[in-house]
Amino acid sequence: MGIAGKILVVDDEPEALENCRRLLRRLGYDCLTESDPVRVPEVLERERPGLVLTDLRMPGMDGLEVLGAVKRVDPETQVVLMTAYASVQTAVHSMRQGAFDYLAKPFSSADLEQVVRRAFSTAERPDQPGGRVAGRTEVPAAAACPAPHSGLDRILGDSPAMRAVLQLVRKIAPTTANVLIYGESGTGKELVARAIHAISPRASRPFVPVDCASLPENLLESELFGHEKGAFTGAVTSKPGLFELANGGTVFLDEVGGMSPSLQARLLRVLQERQIRPVGGTRFVDVDVRIVAASNQDLEQACRRGGFREDLYYRLNVIQLVLPPLRAREGDIELLAAEFLRRAAERNGPASAAPRSFDPEALRLLTRYSWPGNVRELQNVVERAAALADGPVITLAHLPERLRMLSPEPITDCLASSYKQAKQQLVRSFERSFLLDLLQRHHGHIGHAAREAGLDRKTIERMIKRHGLRGLSVVIAASRPNA
Repeated sequence: MGIAGKILVVDDEPEALENCRRLLRRLGYDCLTESDPVRVPEVLERERPGLVLTDLRMPGMDGLEVLGAVKRVDPETQVVLMTAYASVQTAVHSMRQGAFDYLAKPFSSADLEQVVRRAFSTAERPDQPGGRVAGRTEVPAAAACPAPHSGLDRILGDSPAMRAVLQLVRKIAPTTANVLIYGESGTGKELVARAIHAISPRASRPFVPVDCASLPENLLESELFGHEKGAFTGAVTSKPGLFELANGGTVFLDEVGGMSPSLQARLLRVLQERQIRPVGGTRFVDVDVRIVAASNQDLEQACRRGGFREDLYYRLNVIQLVLPPLRAREGDIELLAAEFLRRAAERNGPASAAPRSFDPEALRLLTRYSWPGNVRELQNVVERAAALADGPVITLAHLPERLRMLSPEPITDCLASSYKQAKQQLVRSFERSFLLDLLQRHHGHIGHAAREAGLDRKTIERMIKRHGLRGLSVVIAASRPNA
């Protein structure tokens, strides 16, 4: 049996090895590193680690081969795969081979700490789901979170809109009700879904995410419901589906509006009957899963257009949760930017010259930008700036051009060459600021906002569209007192 607290990290990239070693030793673990996967069996025999973290794509021996080697030496040693090629297929295939979990690169120190603690915790409690049972290998939990608030701790934000979201998450997590999460791309829908699972009674069972829009219909059907041997060309063995693997846990259906009509019908049956039938099979399998679905399009409108089943919509929309776009989260941009910069500096090590703060002009510019890509775009911008900066402070020069165009400098240049253009830019800036303040004051109610401003409702709607604030009133309404 492996030694609890001893971890072997396998990766052909020296920098990745050093980062993992530094983070794990800081957390109090005994960490070994190996850059040549071919030497892993020898190291396993000699060191007997209790956990192996291995990259998936490596020359000479890939991560799944390392997994096999680990299980041959000691079936009880936990294995976590690290991959920049994370997908549903990768996760499910690796878990079927006996992996405990997988980490999608780049991952944060919090992600690493969480999966390591769960791996050792599960190993010490073999009676728990995903734990070690003599004589057989259990399908492990895909992302079970033992700490009662570990999911919420990963959601950063102190704006009124985010406080309303977190309050609702705390209320609905202990229930069995299905949840439909609305939000623009990059607002953190999967992060919230994971938080709901992490503080629910299902936390010790799998959390299985599925991107309904990225997989072809036939592949998505097989992934969700599984298939029998010979069901189609290439089905050389029977395979359980994600619903079966997630039994007792949570299935997150991202962009559920991308499902075909036939798959919508099959999903409806799962919700009604709590049973699945694998593709090409005749047997029915009982499943107990909670569905958390997400969409960035209005499914109610899709129902009216005939693009989404109304009966399925009402099954999914038991509880609706609307995530605000970053531009509606007053004060959160500074908080998030500081955290992303801290993480970037942490990855580069304490001795590096990585920037650790923003100058006032750069920070002011970050708060003025509308962030159409939301939190994901902000994280990308901060990481890019941290890579480009050659000193301890991020300045305007390190930010993308699309942001710098909003700074006072272009207005000054514009004034020197064209008074008309400068005036138009200032009027546009005033109009957007006025509109945001107006909508927030009226909790996103367009009718009330239009009456106070003395404008027609359609004028307000045109202004929302012009400034890239489409749907803002719906999102801000999530924090409305009687919403």
